[in-house]
Amino acid sequence: MEKIIAILTQKGALSKGIQENTTVNLFEIEGNNVKGVESVKLESTENNYFSLLMALKKVTLIYTDSISTDLKNILYKIGIITKCKDEITDDRFINQFVFD
Repeated sequence: MEKIIAILTQKGALSKGIQENTTVNLFEIEGNNVKGVESVKLESTENNYFSLLMALKKVTLIYTDSISTDLKNILYKIGIITKCKDEITDDRFINQFVFD
């Protein structure tokens, strides 16, 4: 089954919320293999813009350091799971990456 996972970063670390310098790193996963990678610079930090972008990119899971409760709720309502820094200690996918 194919899925799209997003990792939000800022200067080599997981992103603290959605900000001007946040980069969205999209990984297309099929089975246990990365099939494609895309890096997206955000044009806006508005919750509606970000959630629409994630829906259009068909993202199913987002990793970030932290995210506002409002945005987390919007994403949840459209079927996108978010995992913050305190929820990823035993996560096999994200632990493959090294962050500051």
